[in-house]
Amino acid sequence: MFKNLIIYRIANDWQPNAEKLEDALEEERFTPCGATQALSAGWVPPRGEPGARLLEEIEDHWLLSLRLEKRVLPGSVVREHVEELAEKIEQETGRRPGKKQQRDMKEQVELELLPRAFTLQSHLRVWISPKQHLLMVDAGSIGKADELITLLVKADSSINLHLLQSAESPAACMAAWLMDGMPPKDFVIDRDCELKAADEMKAAVRYARHNLDTDEVKAHLTSGKMPTRLALTWKERVSFTLTDTLQVKGIKFLDIVFDGRDKPAKDEAFDVDAALATGELSQLIPDLVEGLGGELDFIGQSAKIAAEHAPKSAADGAEGVAEHRTPAMDADLATEAAPWD
Repeated sequence: MFKNLIIYRIANDWQPNAEKLEDALEEERFTPCGATQALSAGWVPPRGEPGARLLEEIEDHWLLSLRLEKRVLPGSVVREHVEELAEKIEQETGRRPGKKQQRDMKEQVELELLPRAFTLQSHLRVWISPKQHLLMVDAGSIGKADELITLLVKADSSINLHLLQSAESPAACMAAWLMDGMPPKDFVIDRDCELKAADEMKAAVRYARHNLDTDEVKAHLTSGKMPTRLALTWKERVSFTLTDTLQVKGIKFLDIVFDGRDKPAKDEAFDVDAALATGELSQLIPDLVEGLGGELDFIGQSAKIAAEHAPKSAADGAEGVAEHRTPAMDADLATEAAPWD
């Protein structure tokens, strides 16, 4: 059900209300691209069945799905039409259109061709765990996930969130695990990783299906290369790749997860798959964050910053506090510790 996870922390002042959120999503339900519309995005039933709910509740977990539809205009086709138009203008006026005029011509050609362009659809799944105050997006990049978050917040502005951050750098932790061969409890290092230098050359070494407990790998680490990806397995149940930006990629549920389970009927498959995926991953994520030193304590950091900038005498008063207060500190102070801390 989930291939990749980009994880967001929802502020603890959020009051979960599935019915209210679903009503808000209804206002942004997906509609296909219009004749001259290049892109359309909107919410669709995660179950994939017409008329189904836009928000599915499976064992205290919420599932959403965003559909993206894009009209595709091959660049070669656009260039060909622009060139034909430019030649026609040159024949009529004796002058070749300049760069600005060609840009205008390109926009004109795209507008004319859009109604005939074919469309491509893609979907982004969203998983919300109200009890853990976490929101996960099944996306391959933070950019795509942020676009979805923008649409979600547009539907429900009461959702205040930020990317989940660990107290320790994922890259530094992965480097330590590779150096001493000691990953966190319940995790095993697999046979794939990427190491990259931090200098301007960005030299990279990639290992696939390779033993990582070698002097060669340690030499790369010693020379300054840092892990950007590392394959791990949790409790012999879930394999995945951890990135240096705390993304979870290439999720695979291993055979032990399915042992003793009957193959579900077609009309039950969605519920069974959703319950299995959310049940396993809602345990994996806290274990992973714990292995990275726990979640970053925004409250503690903000308190430290406030103390460092506090007035040195009573005469400084409230004016001194106001002078050093920043919007970032206000946002940090509004975020509470992780539910599992």
